[in-house]
Amino acid sequence: MKNLTLLFALILFIMSCSQNKITFIDVALLMKEYEGLKAFDKEVKDEQDKLRKEIESLIEPYQAKVDAYYKNVGEMSASTKTETEQALQQEQTALEAQQEKFKQQLEKQRLDGLETINKEIAEFVENYAKSKGFQLVLTTSGTETVIYGDDKLDITQEVLTELNRLYNEKK
Repeated sequence: MKNLTLLFALILFIMSCSQNKITFIDVALLMKEYEGLKAFDKEVKDEQDKLRKEIESLIEPYQAKVDAYYKNVGEMSASTKTETEQALQQEQTALEAQQEKFKQQLEKQRLDGLETINKEIAEFVENYAKSKGFQLVLTTSGTETVIYGDDKLDITQEVLTELNRLYNEKK
């Protein structure tokens, strides 16, 4: 009987040692609270504001020309009217092209920045998981990939704290 109890205890010990270590991270919370992403969002907003002001500075003179055209259209000859309309149309087309260029530039910067941040987070989580002996890290977000997870398996706060610490050290 003593040997049977010892054998049972040994089997339980072996089973507990061989269990997979699975954790999960709430990505929505991580992205909401990560200081690096907050700083990046502010940079993107600042860049948007800068480009908006630049576009407005290009539009103001054009709008003044349009206003002048409408003010004087009744006094213009047909050929002057046609020439002015063509010139305004060309200028409008150029402005729209410049706006599109700015929009694409900003979108590329945003996507490149998000890709960089996502890679940083993924590399960090991989290294963190390895250092803690986790064999699998799942994510939850929006559609709840993980339907249920014991709070003991949620490493979101640990990862977030460490990511923010590392980000603040880099600053």
